[in-house]
Amino acid sequence: MEVKRFWPVALLLLSGCVERLLNVKSDPPGAQVFIDGELKGTTPVEIPYTFYGGRDITLEMAGYTSLTKRVYLQPPWWQVFPIDFVSDLLIPFKLTDRQEMRVMMQKEPGEKADINALKGRADELRKKVTKE
Repeated sequence: MEVKRFWPVALLLLSGCVERLLNVKSDPPGAQVFIDGELKGTTPVEIPYTFYGGRDITLEMAGYTSLTKRVYLQPPWWQVFPIDFVSDLLIPFKLTDRQEMRVMMQKEPGEKADINALKGRADELRKKVTKE
């Protein structure tokens, strides 16, 4: 008889949760990612977060112009009130909301390509192609 009384509590303990991830990628990879001024990693990086809304995301990389962007993380339909009660507490498995941000980094204006190195690389590739 005691067991019957506690089954709702046991059911809540088995309930799932929602994992929220922001996937940040840059071209070229290797840029440092700051969210609201806090270093979170180097691209490509997957950053967990708790709340939806606006975030200031900054990408920095040597030889490239730093980029700061205001990003608004929008909830999926199953995370909107009052449905979020069900998805956060009652569904017995984990849901994942993965949002992605892709950024093309721009070379700093003062940086120019080394023409001689570029020509040397082109010659190597031509030799390789003509041999095959």
